[in-house]
Amino acid sequence: MLSLCRINLLILLLLSFILGGCSGYRLVTKPDYLQNYSTIYIPPWTNYTSEPKLGELLAYYLRLKFSEGGFLIPVFDKKKADLILKGKVRQIYFEPVSYDTFLKTKERKISFRGDYELIDRHTGKVIFKKSISRYQIYRVLEDVGKTLDPGRQEALRLLAQDVSELIFQALFLDAPTSTSP
Repeated sequence: MLSLCRINLLILLLLSFILGGCSGYRLVTKPDYLQNYSTIYIPPWTNYTSEPKLGELLAYYLRLKFSEGGFLIPVFDKKKADLILKGKVRQIYFEPVSYDTFLKTKERKISFRGDYELIDRHTGKVIFKKSISRYQIYRVLEDVGKTLDPGRQEALRLLAQDVSELIFQALFLDAPTSTSP
C-alpha cells in the first residue's frame, strides 16, 4: 500500500515537471497585424543572378510553406489576393566543391542575399520589409559523372527551402521591423 502511494506521488511529480516545463510554449496564431487578411499572392522573385531557377524555387517553397501554415491561403491571381509577398535575389555565390571521394560530392557552400516585402494589395502599403542573408554548407551526394557542376541544383533547392522557412518565421513570429506610411 505504501509503495503504491509512493508510485502515484512519483507519477504526479513527474507530470507536474513535464507540464511546468511546457508553460513557455504556445500555439502559433496569426499575428495581430495580419488578422484582416486571408489570401496571399507570391510571384517568382526578381533574380539578378546567374541562377535563373532560384526566383521560381523561392516562390514555390514559399507558397508551399504558406499552404502548410494555413494562416494565409496562397492564390495564383494577383487580383484575388489581399497581400503580395515580393522578393529580390541580390546575390548568390557558390564556393568550390568539397569532395568525399573523387566521384562523390561532399558539400556545397552557398552565400545568399536578398530582400522581401509584404504589401497590402488594396492600399499599396508595405506592411513588412526585411533583408535576408544566409551562408550555409549543404551536404549533398551526387555523382560527378552526371553533371558538370555536381550538387549545385540540390544545394539550390535546399537553400530555397531554408530561406522560405526563415521568411515564414519572420512574418509570423516577429513583429514587423519596418513599415512605410
